[in-house]
Amino acid sequence: MVRRLYTFGCSFTQYFWPTWADILGQEFDYYENWGKLGGGNQFIFNSIIECSLRNKLTPNDTVAIMWTNVTREDRYIKLS
Repeated sequence: MVRRLYTFGCSFTQYFWPTWADILGQEFDYYENWGKLGGGNQFIFNSIIECSLRNKLTPNDTVAIMWTNVTREDRYIKLS
């Protein structure tokens, strides 16, 4: 069985250099880092749902979540 890891969070999870998620990912056969710089808790939650739907997560998969500060806001902005 392939051991899969999916990680979620803000810049502490995905940054320009390796983070805790990248180090942990070395211990698994397959690894995806869904973290994003500036991501708030709403973004993290929505990423977990999207990942689950796309990858058909099972009880055998490992999911690691690093929630961000509660004062961080997620905002949708229109880019022109």
